[in-house]
Amino acid sequence: MRNLGIVAICAALALGGCAASRQEVISQLGDQFVGQNVDALVVQWGPPATTFKMNSGDTSYVWQLGNQTDLNTDRGSGFASTRFCKVNVVASKVGIVTQLNTEDSNAGGGLVGALGGYGSICANRLGIRHQS
Repeated sequence: MRNLGIVAICAALALGGCAASRQEVISQLGDQFVGQNVDALVVQWGPPATTFKMNSGDTSYVWQLGNQTDLNTDRGSGFASTRFCKVNVVASKVGIVTQLNTEDSNAGGGLVGALGGYGSICANRLGIRHQS
């Protein structure tokens, strides 16, 4: 029975792994936007949620691209969990993207979700698929 559980988890990871991992999202977004003017991100996703002018003259931008709260209850008690996708960008004084990173929660619960089997929320939100 234990082996059947391990096989089921492996199959779920293999089948559920269509969405990209967080690292794949960072790599693909970096390839697309690093070296571009930050205006390309504004055109793609709209204005950022926050900006911060750094002492160096560079500017930090944060886009909040997805925010979903799940509420699970049973007989009057329960728990809430919020899943999110943030894209953090640093642009030079002249507006050229020099750094890009994402911050998100896994796209699913349980053991498969904890292992990243469903990909990241950012991957799901941005439609970025796992590269074979």
